[in-house]
Amino acid sequence: TWEVSLSSGADKKATWERLIAEGKLGALAFLRNLRNMAQVGVDENVIFAGMDKLKIDRVLPFRFITAARYAPQWESKLEALMMRCLASEEKLKGKTILVVDVSGSMDQNLSAKSEVKRIDTACGLAVLLREVCENVVIYSFSDFDKLVPDRHGFALRDAIIQSQTHNGTQLGQALKAIQINHPVYDRLIVITDEQ
Repeated sequence: TWEVSLSSGADKKATWERLIAEGKLGALAFLRNLRNMAQVGVDENVIFAGMDKLKIDRVLPFRFITAARYAPQWESKLEALMMRCLASEEKLKGKTILVVDVSGSMDQNLSAKSEVKRIDTACGLAVLLREVCENVVIYSFSDFDKLVPDRHGFALRDAIIQSQTHNGTQLGQALKAIQINHPVYDRLIVITDEQ
């Protein structure tokens, strides 16, 4: 496996480059190890060629968001991969109201051993839904509701995260306000860490 190759004591840069060239890394392993590849100086052209060959059809958007946090120099490439992954998804017909929790608890990691934050997962799901919904309106909520600009990909992630201060969790109040502005819709989706 790729783990065995890297732990054998061989030159890590050469090992990463060989693994990429031979197609020995799955998409998740590739994305999770971009930071390690950068740290040992793997050539960008080798990394980009490896990205082009990845089978990403089942990778969720939050994986690309997390990878971009640790390898921001390749964010545009990661975004293109993420959008390629979402392009083939079947569209949900009708109007969707999407409400994303940006309260303070969303800034915490998913678990003690995870580097993935709850907000990363929420933004990843929002990016996915933005691409698969025929007509979508996106709001964030914390202390109040806030309409999020109509963006795609990492720009949508940034708009959600920066939409308001990450404080309380006033979901009921936000839903009442949103339904005044949008009395007719086909579905309402809430992404939150609440029970």
